[in-house]
Parts: sequence; structure tokens; C-alpha cells
Amino acid sequence: MKNITVLIFSVIFSVLHISAQKKIAPENKSSGKNIKKSVINKSAKYFSVTHSASFDIENDNTPLCGLGGQYHYENSYYLVYDLKNDFNINGDWIIQRVDVAIEYASAGNGYDQPLEIKLWVMSEYDHTQIITEDLTLLVSDTFQVLDTESGTLKTTDFSPGYTVAEDKVLVVEFLLPDGQENENLLYLGSNDSRISDSTYIRAPHCYIYEPANVSEILSSDCMIIARIYGEYASPDPQIQSFTIPGQIANTEILNEPDYTVKVVMPADTSLEALAPVIQIPAGFRITPESGDTVDFSQGSVTYTVDNNFSKVSQSWEVSAINAGPDIIGAGISGQNGDVSVSGEPDYTVTIPVVEGTDLTALAPSIYVYEGFTVNPESGSVQDFSSGPVTYTVSHETLPLSRNWSVSVIETEEIAEVKDIKNSRITIFPNPADEYIFAKGSNIIKMTLFDAAGKIISEEQGEKLCTQNIPEGFYFLEITGYEYSAVKKVIIKH
Repeated sequence: MKNITVLIFSVIFSVLHISAQKKIAPENKSSGKNIKKSVINKSAKYFSVTHSASFDIENDNTPLCGLGGQYHYENSYYLVYDLKNDFNINGDWIIQRVDVAIEYASAGNGYDQPLEIKLWVMSEYDHTQIITEDLTLLVSDTFQVLDTESGTLKTTDFSPGYTVAEDKVLVVEFLLPDGQENENLLYLGSNDSRISDSTYIRAPHCYIYEPANVSEILSSDCMIIARIYGEYASPDPQIQSFTIPGQIANTEILNEPDYTVKVVMPADTSLEALAPVIQIPAGFRITPESGDTVDFSQGSVTYTVDNNFSKVSQSWEVSAINAGPDIIGAGISGQNGDVSVSGEPDYTVTIPVVEGTDLTALAPSIYVYEGFTVNPESGSVQDFSSGPVTYTVSHETLPLSRNWSVSVIETEEIAEVKDIKNSRITIFPNPADEYIFAKGSNIIKMTLFDAAGKIISEEQGEKLCTQNIPEGFYFLEITGYEYSAVKKVIIKH
């Protein structure tokens, strides 16, 4: 029997908080420093997540409530996996398998002892605590740990698999049943090389009745070495973001049915060797890969997203283009509806204002790409009463120039809103700099989306801060009581 000292926890509790704890570390306990890696079936459909940066077991690093050298009492270790926010898993995920490191196992009456693994889910996780009453059990299963598995990564299969819904957080509990009667002694493998999050411990015999963060109650850090395998219930290949260093406008990502991506680069940028940075859901791959140098000078390039297992894939046509002498947006005080910008072959801009507006002295804002100028200047007073005004967009250094015909027209006042009560909603200013306001009945919240449909900001009430949001085109959803409305907005600082 190993000569292991008594490990004592002295804990003073307030509600869900541990204020003090002391550990006497085990001594002379053997460990599998170079852990045996399990073999993965490459034809399998699942992929893994882990909090461990290294799979090497650190000696005497795992806390244990027990009688030194003889047995352990009941101990539970918890690892939390916020699959969506921390691992970029988008969609329901089916747990197929759990691997956990075994540092040392000694069964007193035989050659094996039980390890119970429980899969839980909870709705929210603030990365500071686990509240057991908020946990919902998916499955509990007991596996036998052999003495000969010391220093290895033990594989446990869950068949046919258990689904973690996209809006849930996964919690994995490793429970060591009380080993007094059989004199069982089991140390799970751990180290201090963690990517994220923490290990939690619950040990009723040592007065730890709720899961406590090990890094807060012990002087040394401890991450139980584990790896969780799963597969998507409904694989959804997608491009979540696509950026190229130096681009001068928000990337336009169009999903079904278009499946296109467009990136605008400065007018003088060579398109022959660009290296896009791409984000896709966990478990998928993209070809060409993120960071690969690609030639966009000959037109669009096909990118394919697939999961390499179920052969679920989707191709995207990606274009990187040079900015041209274009008007990309416009706005004016008293605007009444959306601005219409029409490119080739007409190159026209139409700005609607409320009927009765004086058209003889208006100062529209005209937006062009970085590196270009517009004449007359954006914000300068112009007379639109006699018809369109010609604006010329030119590059600051390159021989690029184009004339645009800009009209301001009077229209009947409208309310762009989908509402059973026919409520009216207006937003101002548009373009926005520091804030954008909405005016209407019973407005609850405002949500700003980018062109790809990603939520950029959301605030309660009738005001949304835009100070730190990059310039560009967005969609603003105004939600009220039993109605919602979506407006196109421009942010310009």
C-alpha cells in the first residue's frame, strides 16, 4: 500500500462561497507521467472538446477527501463545457464518449473499483460556480477502473448517445463512491495546464456540500484531464465570419440560397495573394483553409465547408474586389424611408423625404469607400428643387472617377412596421454616430444585426449606443408589444 498522508479539508461556508480551505498533499504516489493516448477511429462521426492544454499527469496534484494510504470517501469532480460560447458548437450535440485520466488506482478487495460518470445540463453558466439544483440529469453510468489503468486515459462509451440542446451547458461529473468498505483508493489525473475554465469538487465527508472551485480553495491549480466526444444532431456547414486584413467594409455573407461572400479591399490592393481569416463551426473544416494564400484576381473562388465525417458539405462563392468610385450609402435629416442606391448602368441615388419638405437647401450625407472623395462634399447644402444633383466620386491618387445622379423626392409619411395595431416607428439619426433612437408605441428593445445576421448589439428601451460599432450597413430590429419592425441603418463616425 502506498504511503499517502491524510488529506483534510477545513471549510467555512457562506451561501455558495468557500472562504477557506487547507490541503495536506499526498506523498510518494505513483503517476503515469507520459499518459497513454487512446486510439481514435478516424471513420467515426464525432469530434472532441477539452479544457486541458496538456494530457501529461502532474504528480500529487488532484485533491482527494480520504484516509491517507487506505481509501477515499465520496468525491465528485465537475467539469463544465459551455459548448456554444467556449467551443463554437452551434446546434444540438450528441455525447458519444468520455475520456478521463487515471493517475493512480488501487482496489482494496480485488483489482477494480467503480467510477460513476454523470452527464448533466444547465441553462446558464457564469464561469464562477455550479448550483446543483439547477442541473438536469441526462444519464448516469458506472464504469470499472482497473488497477492496471493507472497512468492511462480511460475511455467510456455512452451508447446510443445523449443530446445536449444548443441552448444548454454541459456538465460532466466524475463520482468516486465511498471506498471505505472495500478500501478503494482512486486519484483522477490532473495538471495545471488548462485552456479555460476550472475543476469543481464536492466532498460531503470533508464538509464540501456544493461544488467548489478547486483553484479558489487550494494554493495550486488543478484541471482534471478529460476529453468529451460528440457529434452534431443536424450538421450545419456554414461560414460564420470571413475577413481579410486591410478590408475597408463589412464582409457581406449571404446564406441560403445564394451562398456567397464578398469582401471589399482598397482600390490599390493586389488581389493575387490574400490570406482570409475564416471562422466555421466546431467539427467542420474549410477548403481552402483559414490563413491560406489565395488568388482572387481572376474572379470568385470556391470555398467548401464540410464535416469530414458524415460528408455534409456546402460550397460558397467568395469574391474579393477592389473598391470603386461608388456611393455606398446616403442619408438626410427628415428622411422618410430607405435610400435607393442603384449602380451600373444608371448610377443613381434616391433619398425620400416627408411631403412638404423644402428641397432648396438640403445637406445629404454621402458615403464612399475609404480612399475616395465626393464632390460636392458630403454634408454640403444643395438645391434639389429642380431635379437631381450630380455628385462625382474620385480616388485620391488613382485615375478612378464616376458621376452619380442624386435625387431627393417627397413622399407620403410612412411607418415601416409589422404591427397588428398599425403602430408607427421612426428611427433617428440615420446615419448614426454615437446613438440611434427609435420613436413609437411601447418599444421594448432594439437589436442591431450585421449583414450576415449576427447580433452586434442589443439594448432595452428606445436608445442604442453605436459609439464602438464599426462603420457600415446594419439592420435594426425594433421590438414592441406584439409587433416588430426592421430598418436598414448606417453607422458613420
